[in-house]
Amino acid sequence: MQHHRGDGMWNVVVPLKELNSAKSRLRRGGLDARTYARAFALDTVAAIRGCASVGEIVVVTDDREIRRALRRFGCHFCAQGPLPGLNTAIRVGRDHLRRLFGADPCAALVGDLPALRSAELDDALRIAVDTGGQAFVTDTSGTGTTLLAAADPVLLNPSFGWGSAGLHEKAGAVRLAGEYPTLSLDVDTPAGLESAAAYGLGVHTSRLRQRTPATPR
Repeated sequence: MQHHRGDGMWNVVVPLKELNSAKSRLRRGGLDARTYARAFALDTVAAIRGCASVGEIVVVTDDREIRRALRRFGCHFCAQGPLPGLNTAIRVGRDHLRRLFGADPCAALVGDLPALRSAELDDALRIAVDTGGQAFVTDTSGTGTTLLAAADPVLLNPSFGWGSAGLHEKAGAVRLAGEYPTLSLDVDTPAGLESAAAYGLGVHTSRLRQRTPATPR
């Protein structure tokens, strides 16, 4: 989807690890972590693309396979480069979007939300833009972050990782208080996958799970 600068649409950064190193806790749980990480990314990006409020998506990854798989969604792609880390990847994507689309609102979203509903993300972004600064949605534990959004990309200052909710709040970001069950549910374990399944998985993860059912641990 192409849009014009200043039309108010959200642009979204999705940082993705290389598939071979993703989701190690799923691997320890006896699942094919690589294949599940790919399915999670496809379902997450499909849900983002289904949002009425989203214009452009930039995926930051060095993985060629996931780039090929996500081309169908009209994404932009950036290589992360030599510096590691989730926050580095988000900053690379943020800067890329800023160069292309100026001051359009910008959000960063984790790529492991296989039950994500487009309407839920739309609702969070609608509320986030009214804060005028940064806003975020926590994970199910309340301590991590799944979505960080900013009314202007220059304000997007990611601190994803352990305790990120507190770090984002300390930096002045507004914690969105609504109910976001599928937006909060990032999946790292077989038990997490079963929790996500209760809300209805995206098509790619659902098909994979039917072939390789998870056993919570």
